[in-house]
Amino acid sequence: MNNDLIKIGRIISDPEYIGDGINCAFKCIAYCDKEEYSVIAKYLSDVEILKEIICSVLGRTINLPIPEPILLLDKDNKFCFGSIDVGYPNLFHCLNTEDPFYIEFHSVIKNWSDLESATFFDEFIINPDRHSGNLLYNGKDITMIDHGFSMQLNVVTPDYNKEWNNILFNHLLCNFADSSCNHAIDTSKLTNYLNMWCETICEDNFIDKIDKKIPVDSNLKNELLSFLKDRSYFIQDIINNKINPTQMDFVNV
Repeated sequence: MNNDLIKIGRIISDPEYIGDGINCAFKCIAYCDKEEYSVIAKYLSDVEILKEIICSVLGRTINLPIPEPILLLDKDNKFCFGSIDVGYPNLFHCLNTEDPFYIEFHSVIKNWSDLESATFFDEFIINPDRHSGNLLYNGKDITMIDHGFSMQLNVVTPDYNKEWNNILFNHLLCNFADSSCNHAIDTSKLTNYLNMWCETICEDNFIDKIDKKIPVDSNLKNELLSFLKDRSYFIQDIINNKINPTQMDFVNV
């Protein structure tokens, strides 16, 4: 199988249910391309599976720490979404809090080397569901999971620029309650990083490259990718407006 394509496999073990999220995840063994993998999987709607796959492929393409996705079939030929098990728990288990504004949460992610890129990524896909339960953490490395609630196409348009709860942005700019931000934010440096980040996202054929990595023929997939392609034209101004809120908002001019 081409390594650029997402894996498609079959569950060959009984599920071991873990966690207590909305979509209860389970650990299992999957057989794919003549190899066995330890996988974390969950049953989702078709659109959520596609969102998870698209966001995983997108994030990994821009070098974000996201586990390799795998599309799974169970014994009844029902699809579910899975990702290769990275072997460590989520940040909630380390902090014992789900509160994304908690100061201890900030103390961990403020030094995360991928914080800027992860923040921009969540803004790009409009992901309101970021908290300690979907950031895996082993005391050193952070890995991002769970993107099924992103891209709510029924309520947003590609140039969507209203305030919404991008948790990582709050921590990147220290805009949250009861926090002492003991360092100055270099907005100029952050804007320069944004410009470089957007050079990749805004490539004419970037989303087409993502499409080729997902061997699924679906109108839903095409709709989601079209949304992202359209949003890529707005994302730099949208994020820049959050970094520099005093500047004129060019998005809606």
